[in-house]
Amino acid sequence: MKQTRMLSLGAGVQSTTVALLAVHGEIEKPEHAVFADTGWEPKEVYDHLKWLTPIMENAGIKVHKVSAGNIREDALNKDHNFASMPLYYKNNDGKKGFGKRQCTREYKITPVTKKQRELLGLEYRQKWTEQHGLIINLMGISLDEIQRAKDNRVKYIKNEFPLLDLRMKRTDCLEWLNEHGYTAPRSACIGCPYRDNKSWRQIKENADEWADVIEFDNEIRRITKEKNQDNAYLHRSCIPLSEVDLR
Repeated sequence: MKQTRMLSLGAGVQSTTVALLAVHGEIEKPEHAVFADTGWEPKEVYDHLKWLTPIMENAGIKVHKVSAGNIREDALNKDHNFASMPLYYKNNDGKKGFGKRQCTREYKITPVTKKQRELLGLEYRQKWTEQHGLIINLMGISLDEIQRAKDNRVKYIKNEFPLLDLRMKRTDCLEWLNEHGYTAPRSACIGCPYRDNKSWRQIKENADEWADVIEFDNEIRRITKEKNQDNAYLHRSCIPLSEVDLR
């Protein structure tokens, strides 16, 4: 059966390493790479993608950019599924909780899969047949996050993990990139609640992004208050981000 190799490109350390390993001929090259834009990536991610794209395309890997919308705007839209971001919550009694993480599937996996179907020649809602062939979906999951390596839910998409095959951790990726004169940023939304203090400090270095994320953090509490829901926060301490000691 025909196989079409495609890279799920997040433009962070691991997926950049997979892309450049392919460019250098150290792993089998994909025909396509798909980047899902949440609309709220840090400037350094967009700059990195702009730098990486011609390198990949000159090597014969076509880069595609897709989007399911702007996660920041959607999270502040009362008519949208507000719970899609994994926010931290605290009720009036001080009890804390954590929302479900649905954003990865909504803003990353689903638009990437939609584009992959299109590249395979499938039209909207068209049923897959063996004549279309399989998609080999390369993912930048390193050895230190092996728990994320799972089979694809779609029967004709087979996930492969080149970094696991090479026994590479994130630190190994950074070392390989450095040895070849490359760098790569962390790929995460500006307002990702999974950021630790070090990562928040990096966002704070960009005055515009820091002002943006502070505004968002304040706005989500205004919205939850209007809905009579528990107060929502971006920081795990359940303190307004502007007041958190990030040292």
